[in-house]
Amino acid sequence: MATDSKHKKQFEEAKKLHYKGVDGDKNAVKSANQHLSKLREAEPGNALIEAYYGSSLVLIARDSVKPLEKADKAQEGFDTLNRAINSDPNDKEIRLLRANVCLRLPESFFHCLQTAIEDFTFLLDRYEENASYLTQKQVREVIQNLSTAYQNAGKPDKANAVLQRLSQITFREEGKH
Repeated sequence: MATDSKHKKQFEEAKKLHYKGVDGDKNAVKSANQHLSKLREAEPGNALIEAYYGSSLVLIARDSVKPLEKADKAQEGFDTLNRAINSDPNDKEIRLLRANVCLRLPESFFHCLQTAIEDFTFLLDRYEENASYLTQKQVREVIQNLSTAYQNAGKPDKANAVLQRLSQITFREEGKH
């Protein structure tokens, strides 16, 4: 049990580093990746650790200056995220990670905008079934990102329809105050 608590604390630290990396801190990305690599060894089969590890690989790719390393790390990270989804397809956090990564990877090389659309749609569908599934901030971000994904996929009508959902949600929130 002490090991579980220790791993949980290490995982929370790795997640903090990961999000600092998302915000541009290259050193945090490297640290997060090292922490997550060790956690993967300690807890093989943990889909959430696997997902964060995959995302950290994509962040390493983002920060790399070598084109081949950039492509290889990004592909490895994308593949790792897909394995995490296959292990636990209903995990909200994993879906959010993969959707956000897919939205930001170059479509011409990775062809994963459709995956981002599917993940964001999955999250919104679960939210519509259960309003406590996502926070209001997450709902807004998911809708905005889904709209961006549709826009990037050359589907401006769908992008605009999604933004209409955002304005309806915002209107409902304001009506509650």
